[in-house]
Amino acid sequence: MKKVLILLGILIILCVGGFFVALRYLNGLDGPMEKGGLENKILNIPSGSSTLDIGEILEENEIIKDKTGFRIFSKLNGYDGKYIAGTYTLSAGMTTTEICQKISNGETTSTVFTIPEGYTLEEIVDTLVAEGYGTKEAFMDVIENGDFSKYDFIEEDPDLIYTLEGYLFPETYSLEYGASEKEIITAMLDQFDEVFDDAMRRRAENLGMSVREVVTVAAIIEKESILDEDRPLVASVIYNRLDIGMRLGMDTTVLYLMDEHKVDLLYDDIEIESPYNTYLNEGLPPGPICCPGEASIEAALYPDVSDYYYFVVSDKGDGSISFSETEEQFEKDKAAYYAAKEDN
Repeated sequence: MKKVLILLGILIILCVGGFFVALRYLNGLDGPMEKGGLENKILNIPSGSSTLDIGEILEENEIIKDKTGFRIFSKLNGYDGKYIAGTYTLSAGMTTTEICQKISNGETTSTVFTIPEGYTLEEIVDTLVAEGYGTKEAFMDVIENGDFSKYDFIEEDPDLIYTLEGYLFPETYSLEYGASEKEIITAMLDQFDEVFDDAMRRRAENLGMSVREVVTVAAIIEKESILDEDRPLVASVIYNRLDIGMRLGMDTTVLYLMDEHKVDLLYDDIEIESPYNTYLNEGLPPGPICCPGEASIEAALYPDVSDYYYFVVSDKGDGSISFSETEEQFEKDKAAYYAAKEDN
């Protein structure tokens, strides 16, 4: 009997010891692999990955100590089968709970970039490349050779410098980390297609204009005005000139052709031979000269009604515009602008 009791005691001790060892092991599963490990690693979890597959990826990249422990922890805490494929930023300093929550919530690493209103296509590409989102060569290859036939607003025309100019919509974008140049361009075109909705299309039709013509007007408005309140009046000047066959004579359409940035054009500049030069050609240029924002598109679709045929930056120094009906008044306003400019 005594031996039985001794054996029973030993078994109890072993069971209790085993329980505490197991408890200690389970508690240890939630600890970070490396306390204070702050180095972030970007890892891709492929679609269809099992919990064990994910554990192997994490272990191989030294984010966790043990893939089996990760699987056990996932099952015990209800994460198993809930993980979402994607690209994640993780570190060895994260607890297993933090890792599990991040992957099960789909908190993927994003590519975030902002396209300002009024940037040209080339300026957009240069900005993206400077921020590390691809190469200029790859972007230009997509722009010049990509298949964008699904977008009915994109028209091929040999006079266009870039077919996609005007349609890379200015916005802040958040895409999956590692998005390709094609995916980035497509996201911007998709955004334009969403903004230029059915109501805008119907309005363009009522005006007897194509989407390209509306965006071409909007692009000029974007480049010629700073304040939103001036945009509908700038639009009215454009349409008033078009209605009487008067050349638009917009500096910005010439500046679009130039490699160097200028504030004021020289007489030689306005002699540049190009269908975009609105000093030499009547009507609109072949296409947009930048990628306009929504306010400029709205102004192109809903211009103010006016008798204005001229405008110039005002002498107030606040970016506002002086509008005039006659060339005589325009020359006075222009003189006032240059005088104020010299004083400053």
